[in-house]
Amino acid sequence: MVRVQRSRGRSKACRRGTQSQQKLKAGALGGATFPPTGQGSRGSLSPRGRPRRGPPGAGGSRGGGLPPTAQPGVRLSIPGPCGQRAVPTRIVGGKDSELGRWPWQGSLRMWGFHHCGASLLNRRWVLSAAHCFQESANPNEWTVQFGELTSSPSIWNLQAYYNRYQVARIFLSPRYLGSSSFDIALLRLASSVTYSKHIQPVCVPASSSEFQNQTDCWVTGWGDITEDEVLPSPHTLQEVQVGIINATMCNHLFSLPDFRRNIWGDMVCAGDPQGGKDACFGDSGGPLACKKKGLWYQIGVVSWGVGCGRPNRPGVYTNISMHYEWIRKIMCSVDPRGFLDTLRVTPVPSTPRRLLNS
Repeated sequence: MVRVQRSRGRSKACRRGTQSQQKLKAGALGGATFPPTGQGSRGSLSPRGRPRRGPPGAGGSRGGGLPPTAQPGVRLSIPGPCGQRAVPTRIVGGKDSELGRWPWQGSLRMWGFHHCGASLLNRRWVLSAAHCFQESANPNEWTVQFGELTSSPSIWNLQAYYNRYQVARIFLSPRYLGSSSFDIALLRLASSVTYSKHIQPVCVPASSSEFQNQTDCWVTGWGDITEDEVLPSPHTLQEVQVGIINATMCNHLFSLPDFRRNIWGDMVCAGDPQGGKDACFGDSGGPLACKKKGLWYQIGVVSWGVGCGRPNRPGVYTNISMHYEWIRKIMCSVDPRGFLDTLRVTPVPSTPRRLLNS
């Protein structure tokens, strides 16, 4: 592990990212902007007016946080301590979670109401799905809530008010065209998040190859608990354990009759072949996380699926590792020093970046 000194201007981490970015094809990481309202979004809404998780087209001050006791077992795309939670251990087939079990889980809110899931990357940056912004990409309309077990905290809950952060900028993948590919969004907050035992960032791996066929991953969210049943009051965060399904098997499942779809390297599948365990409408943008060597890594972003929890129809998530260069580029170009805001140590890369088979 190498301790890094802060410096003026662009950080060494950002410069290293820039060098590797220059090797990419021109246009792959194009401008960091968001499209006007109504553009670059999925055209399909659920009957309840939330982004449908279905095939497209059909001020806080700096807090203490947790000590970095565990060491990363895979290469990180974002430096700094992450992936730790202080609390040990309905989505479809899931159960009520506990406060602090998933401290990176955020509620992406439009005009104060829960709209999608999100995850905390560091004090100023949040990850979600691009299709969540199909109704509006105006950052003034969006906030992100952290540190709450319910998506509908009481108006008298002052702590929830203090842990709700205004979105300052929205970046959609420049390759997102409203289809299922490149369904990822990066949000910069207007103020820094205060870490606590209930609010911590998740790790983001530079490669997802280490998690192929892992069976003990988890997806969390406040979405529907079945295709026709919304999450009832008090709207408690749901969690369900799912397995990562390799791209070959997932392509086979989606080549079966009724619905045929190609699963690209930009996507990762997770669920249970028998069905009954899945994300659903309203979970879009939330994290799919797996544990490795004591740390939690976000592998995917809830993106789309055929129904919810159907046999042989696993949920499909955006493969974050395929976007790590884009994430680094945006974070470094907007705020090079903020990129290292929580940096204590930079892990030595343990594995090369590798693409998923498509």
